[in-house]
Amino acid sequence: MKTSLIAVSFAIVFSANAAEIIKGENGSIILDSKPNPTIYKDITQSRDGIYRDLIQTNSTPALFTSGGADIIYTLKEENGKIIIDCAIAETRSNQTGISIRKSMCNINKELDADYAELGYIYTDQWKDEVSSIDITKLTQSMEPLDIIKGNLNGIEIHERYNTISQLKNTTPETYLKKGKNCYNIPDNKTFINYSTTNPSQPLNISILTDAENYIFNVYEQKDLNSLDYIPCSGK
Repeated sequence: MKTSLIAVSFAIVFSANAAEIIKGENGSIILDSKPNPTIYKDITQSRDGIYRDLIQTNSTPALFTSGGADIIYTLKEENGKIIIDCAIAETRSNQTGISIRKSMCNINKELDADYAELGYIYTDQWKDEVSSIDITKLTQSMEPLDIIKGNLNGIEIHERYNTISQLKNTTPETYLKKGKNCYNIPDNKTFINYSTTNPSQPLNISILTDAENYIFNVYEQKDLNSLDYIPCSGK
């Protein structure tokens, strides 16, 4: 039985926390583990032009930073320490304007005051990858620009820019392609998720269904295989 991306069951890939993480004073956060809380200083509040704050994503604590990219750092507790698990990034190429929405998980680095720079290790690489894409088909010939952003075991993840406005506003159409059949993803931001254990191979995709509350639904290979694909039209 086929299904839709809205109705399909999902799993939360990001880590839950065994101990509560709360804001402290003067930009600190506290791992409120009993009986000995751990304080991490200089974590929130702006620094070096980067906005930083403690938020929740999928109802668990995370850190949000905004500078050259918007990055969410998901957190987990291990042995009385706060560990960065994933970096979920949204940015764009400075050269082409093409959107970048990806995450890297299994980072497994203890939180420190310089954590906001960590995600740029990945975003700089991702920017380099899309900065060489030729966009003149769209900008000069006014023809749609279709880009394969990833391949998940035979399912291609595409972004399609039909207009220059979509490029300027980073609002491409996103769809999946399996053989000659396609599935259009609803108008939500789609992120491709990776792991440091195999950083070039996508693990799954996640869709931001509630931007205000940072809610992501994650779709595994089996979920994507069960979608109601139809013959591709004009793609």
